This record gives sequence, C-alpha cells and structure tokens, in this order.
Amino acid sequence: MKLVVVGLGYVGLPLAAEACRAGINVCGLDNDTSKVESLVAGRSHVDDITDDQLGGMLSAGFVATVDPVCLEEAQVVIICVPTPLDDDGNPDLSAVLSASQTVGDHLKPGVLVVLESTTYPGTTEERVLPLLESGSGLRAGKDFSLAYSPERIDP
Repeated sequence: MKLVVVGLGYVGLPLAAEACRAGINVCGLDNDTSKVESLVAGRSHVDDITDDQLGGMLSAGFVATVDPVCLEEAQVVIICVPTPLDDDGNPDLSAVLSASQTVGDHLKPGVLVVLESTTYPGTTEERVLPLLESGSGLRAGKDFSLAYSPERIDP
C-alpha cells in the first residue's frame, strides 16, 4: 500500500512514523521546502519524533517531498494540515482547501482520502468533497472513497 500524508507537522509526521513502523510505504508531502529538506537530511522538527526515529523512517523507505506528483501513486491520502484559529476563533481552512485542491488535481480512481485536520463538522462534505471532485473529475463513493459520515446526526 502507498500512503501519502499531506502536511508533515506535529500530526502528520508522527502519523507517517507509525505507518512506516507498520510496514506501510509512506510519502510525506509538504509545501515547506526547508522542512522537507531538513527531513530528507534526517533532522526532525517535531518533538515527538527524534532524529533516530526519522532515520528509521528513511531507512524504511519514507520519502518527504514538495512534489505533489507523489499523490498519483497513492492508495490512501491523509490530509494533516494546520487549521489555526482566526481572530474570531474560527478555524482558518486555507491550508485544508489548498491541500484538497492539490489532492483533487492528482486524484486517481480507487483512492481513499481522509481529512485528519482539526475543523468543524461538515468540513469534509461541504468544503473538501467539492474540491476533490472538481479537481479530479471523479465522484466520491463511486470512483474514490472519502472518509466522512453522509448521515447527519441531529441532537
């Protein structure tokens, strides 16, 4: 299986580490060139991942890149980008939307996409889904899978 983790911060890098430890082929995609260069050189920027652990990931085949072409070989894509709060306390979805557009532009049939970024209920269905479908020309539930609950549970 080929897993692409989009966003190699304090959520994405530990997730990639655990996947590598489980024997999964992992590519990490991030738009921060200096972060990717540091990871490729074996230097972790995340407190939960030591340089030795990163070295083990690299030895296991982990690849960090800024090139979204890696998405074209993915069987599973997990989006783990930041969602900082704005001045009104609402999540800033700009990174989620940008990542979703990038994934959509490279999405192939049969892929499972998961949004792991912290955000409000409905983001996956209302914001991510349309970007994936418009970018790829594919349909969720038919051509690719998207982890979300289409059934709303009303209190």
